[in-house]
Amino acid sequence: MDNIQLQRFLVILLAAIASWVVYYIVGNIAYEKSAVIRVRQMIAGRTSTIFDRDGQKVAAKLGISLKSWENTLFWAQTGGSYLNWTVGGIFARGLLLASGVVIAIFLFSLPIFAWLLALIMFFLPSLQIRATADLIRKQVRRLLPETATVIAAEMDAGSTAGQAIERAAELPGPLGKILSDAVSQARQSNRGMFSRGQSTGILVEKLEEHRLNELNRFAMQLDRVAAKGVDAPRIMIEIARGLAREYRSHVQQTAANMDTELLMPMTLFFFLPFMIVVLVPLVITISSAFS
Repeated sequence: MDNIQLQRFLVILLAAIASWVVYYIVGNIAYEKSAVIRVRQMIAGRTSTIFDRDGQKVAAKLGISLKSWENTLFWAQTGGSYLNWTVGGIFARGLLLASGVVIAIFLFSLPIFAWLLALIMFFLPSLQIRATADLIRKQVRRLLPETATVIAAEMDAGSTAGQAIERAAELPGPLGKILSDAVSQARQSNRGMFSRGQSTGILVEKLEEHRLNELNRFAMQLDRVAAKGVDAPRIMIEIARGLAREYRSHVQQTAANMDTELLMPMTLFFFLPFMIVVLVPLVITISSAFS
């Protein structure tokens, strides 16, 4: 690899990093849409791009299964992000980014390790959605004790378990949306909110779709509380206290492991750029000496 090839590769690598940083910053800028725009979007419904319409077909023709991305996208959409995306769209966007890198490799005769950049660009959309989905999962875990406390307070005030859950469904956040979807489904299907005999309730069914252990256990606890009669408020208060203790313990454990969790970000954002700055001039000098 001569000096010119190395310089071309570094220019493309830095341009790709700069583009991703700009895209990440722009994607995280929060802005408020006007009422007219929100109403228009509600009426028009979701619109799909060519990536989302044809990506699944391309993946099927190539014999690639995208099942592993479905739950991740489902969680990201629960938080209100990527509502128009499909798993096929994720694949198509990654394929487009990787194809751009491959074209650059052939045009500029980049070294063989430039193919690693193509692999990274292919998985970039899925990694971005996974990060959003992980954030929503953490928010749901954090909101479980608060939501359980609201349900317990409503039941202690004389509300039934169903009425208490309807009240909790009005809370902001992803967990409120999950409960709201379950309440809405129960109303539309005329099925019971809670399990009766061999019939599974809508609440357990809808919450199990998210495949989150803490959420599944919370659904089963609510299901059992609904059948306890006059003892239901007292049991729900104990459940809320238990969830609060578990979350407090989880926070303490996370804080204790903070050094280990920060190792990878520090390596990527500090150590790796430092090594590039140190080694690139050395490689260029050695290449020039032997050319």
